[in-house]
Amino acid sequence: MKATLVSAITIAVIIAIAVPFFADIHIFSIAITVLIWIMLGHSWNLLGGFAGQVSFGHAMFLGVGAYTSMLLVNFCNLDMAISLFLSGLLSAVLSLIVGFLIFRLKGPYFALGTLAFAEILHIVGRNMKHITNGGEGIMLMNRPTFLGIQIFTKEEYFYLALLLAVLITLFISFLMRTKLGYSFIAVREDQDAAEAMGMNSVVIKSKALLISAFIAGLAGGFYGLYNKFIDPDMTMSVHMSVEMIFVTVLGGIGTIIGPIIGSTVLISMQEYLKSLELLQAFPSLYLIVYGLLIMFVIVYLPGGLVEGLQRIRTIVKGRF
Repeated sequence: MKATLVSAITIAVIIAIAVPFFADIHIFSIAITVLIWIMLGHSWNLLGGFAGQVSFGHAMFLGVGAYTSMLLVNFCNLDMAISLFLSGLLSAVLSLIVGFLIFRLKGPYFALGTLAFAEILHIVGRNMKHITNGGEGIMLMNRPTFLGIQIFTKEEYFYLALLLAVLITLFISFLMRTKLGYSFIAVREDQDAAEAMGMNSVVIKSKALLISAFIAGLAGGFYGLYNKFIDPDMTMSVHMSVEMIFVTVLGGIGTIIGPIIGSTVLISMQEYLKSLELLQAFPSLYLIVYGLLIMFVIVYLPGGLVEGLQRIRTIVKGRF
């Protein structure tokens, strides 16, 4: 754990020092987006990767967090540290309701249950105009502060996103070395065997969903404040849930570093494909290239890019 802590802090410090030297507004935007998806990837991976409960509706927690943080900053002018915590807390409360209703389901039925809940919340968000302003969305009206420090520029958001991503990564790394973390894996590997050993699988899965939802809500709160505008389609749509799955599966499901690699590669690839002149004539063509690459990884690297790196490492060791 000490080695992980030192490594994470060292890498974060290097990134924090190096990026501003060559970054413009566009680079900062990409870096912040990558960091947001690292947080969201960790959130989904905790439930789907470590606990084995695949969710197709994780965007509901992101959306609740985004709206909570935006409303608190706009109307209460709360500090971001408090609003982000409350965003995560409200998402965690929602997870208790969702878990109570669907944790008796297993496998694809659980996944479809989360999708149904997310779609219900999406519809509610589009129609509850007195709170969400419906499809017109909500704009950020105040300049937020974090622990009294004003956060407004891309560079300031970058440093805050880096701090949050590092803290979440370290928390997940620590959690998976605890008794609770091992119980997540036990339920994932064989739920019946775990219950035979005296574990309450429903309670364990509920804890995984609770922590996962808190992280997604916190990341969603940051996502909304950073974009300075939110609507139901950009926070609660199926696309957002699928993107969380993609960054995790691409990087390596059930690993700490998987969401980090997956988010970095996926977001960077998206930006690169969008910038190609050949693809700019057909705005949606990059999605085909994007989808083919995802399919290639799933078919030939079921363990994600982490597995690919391990294979390369094994080959290099064998030769040298």
